[in-house]
Amino acid sequence: MTMYGYAGKMARYQAAEIAPVQKDTFNYIADGTKGGVKTVANAAGEGLATGFAAGGLAGAGLAETDSRPGVRCHKCNFVETSDAKFCSQCGGAMEKSKPCPQCDELNDPDAKFCDNCGKTL
Repeated sequence: MTMYGYAGKMARYQAAEIAPVQKDTFNYIADGTKGGVKTVANAAGEGLATGFAAGGLAGAGLAETDSRPGVRCHKCNFVETSDAKFCSQCGGAMEKSKPCPQCDELNDPDAKFCDNCGKTL
């Protein structure tokens, strides 16, 4: 019994000594890489925007030769035709039907916050 009590006390001591060091290390790395992560995210966003602006919808739902305008499903991100009421991939409703009580903006049916004003729905 004494051996288990001693082992438990040692484990608690080690945890108390190690946890602050791990926390400080994580925070140091996070602060040091914040700018790099933003740069990579911006570059990826610009690349995606350029690809979609050029009509590169292949693999996202509509074929490149399809000239119909597309609407992205809020559940699975599949690009569906604009006249679709439900997504052909996941069955989710394609129209925004949940009004915001603050600004009357229509939001996705399962939205938790308003797209326009950010208030809780």
